[in-house]
Amino acid sequence: MIKLIVDSTCDINSEITDKYDVDIIPLGIAIDGVSYLDGVDIDVETVYMHMREGKVPKTSQITYKSVVEAIEKCVANNEDFIYLSFSSKMSGTYNFAKKIIGLYKEKYPERKMEVVDSKGGGGGSALIAIQILKMIEKKIPFEAIVKQVHFMANHIVYFFTIADLDWLSKGGRVSKPVSYVGNILNIKPFLTVKDGTIVVSKMVRGSKKVIQTLIKEVYKGTGKFSNQVIAISHADDLKTALKVEEKIKDTIKGCRTTIFQIGAVLGTHLGIGGVGVFFFDERPEFYEL
Repeated sequence: MIKLIVDSTCDINSEITDKYDVDIIPLGIAIDGVSYLDGVDIDVETVYMHMREGKVPKTSQITYKSVVEAIEKCVANNEDFIYLSFSSKMSGTYNFAKKIIGLYKEKYPERKMEVVDSKGGGGGSALIAIQILKMIEKKIPFEAIVKQVHFMANHIVYFFTIADLDWLSKGGRVSKPVSYVGNILNIKPFLTVKDGTIVVSKMVRGSKKVIQTLIKEVYKGTGKFSNQVIAISHADDLKTALKVEEKIKDTIKGCRTTIFQIGAVLGTHLGIGGVGVFFFDERPEFYEL
């Protein structure tokens, strides 16, 4: 058997966890000096409640204990595993897990263990996770799955926007003056992920215009592969996510959609009120709707 392991930056929902056996390693969140495990000790709604009160949570990578528990569970169950990790450019999680897994590979050479850098997170890594689970279900060989995971990580596209530039300012991605002026002029950032890092691709004036830009870019990006599942993630803004879903279905014929809520760790960096769209720009060798 092959087990999929993800961390809590992957926006999988109950529809996935109810159907498939997935282990989730939590990252850490600290608020007012108190540390919590994401999705274990604290949920995203509570984190947003604190953020609305003006608090700025801090995040930390996975713990040694959490990684070891996940590995030893697989070893005890005679399971090989693939760990799809958060982007190595945004967190030390990937390299940390890789070192630990390397030690376990030496200890249990008969077991197949692999950690793959998703080069992103959120709804993008969720799309990759779904295809991994379907490949496991189809009994695709371990090495073939790993090869496909690397391909998908290189061909997942991230487009998203956020409601408030202040949160990008707090994260150091835009300056405080730009944030201040941008909010006054109702300028919205259009973000993407390049080489595993979140970057501001462009600034668009007005909420309506930025959604139009989002749909336009998704349409262009899916030109070679429209018959796929497109993920939409939101930061406590389901209303906008549903509008985006409707426009995508009207614009991109043959696609399917799924909606996720952005998890607490990514939510602390992006702020409340935002929506992202994630898709593959090229069809993987194995793909199921």
